[in-house]
Amino acid sequence: MIDEKALKLAKFRDYIKDQILKRIDAVIFNGHPTRRLPGNCNFSFKYIEGEAIVLRLDSAGIAVSSGSACSSSSMKPTHTLIAMGLSNADAFGSLRITLGFENTQGEIDYFLNETEKTIKELRSISPLHEGLKKI
Repeated sequence: MIDEKALKLAKFRDYIKDQILKRIDAVIFNGHPTRRLPGNCNFSFKYIEGEAIVLRLDSAGIAVSSGSACSSSSMKPTHTLIAMGLSNADAFGSLRITLGFENTQGEIDYFLNETEKTIKELRSISPLHEGLKKI
């Protein structure tokens, strides 16, 4: 029997993945697109650090993390992303989103809008952003 709550989370996860990849350039979706926990997404945003994204989203009332759950207090890039072949720079630009059963479509849309705005703002002040302009 398929759990309805898990299906809801997987739907939100896939929606987030599709929207982030559609709205934001120079982003990597980390991991298998469907063979993962239903409420988990992980992205790497080029030319900015994940911690800056986390701080900006936190100020907007959104709880996300940079790195893996098991090493969230470490300033090292997650060993999992490095093992998957990401560079240190790409691993440092990672953002982990974990959804819960109580999340709503409105919250997901708010997250997407704030994330898009945050990435744009951070890249506009990033010295690494010059690489994006040349792509």
